[in-house]
Amino acid sequence: MKRHANPKPSKEGLQHLESVAREAFPQYTLRFCSHGDLGGHRAPRDHTLAFRLIDARGKFRSNVIWVMPQSLRSWTADRVRRAVDESNGK
Repeated sequence: MKRHANPKPSKEGLQHLESVAREAFPQYTLRFCSHGDLGGHRAPRDHTLAFRLIDARGKFRSNVIWVMPQSLRSWTADRVRRAVDESNGK
């Protein structure tokens, strides 16, 4: 079986990123966006995943943060905080 060069995200990887994002920002919810959701021309690569933080009222609290599917399990709460700060221009 041939492996795809751009693998789709695993369920475990998505759950891990949700968990560390909840640890970093307990007041917000993580919303995943796929390559096609944001307009295919904006994604750095096919099968790239993005996320944004949303508050309880549905307002976005971060810009789009791109993540490679194979690196989901390596994210930490600190890395999420840094990525959100950088995406927001801080």
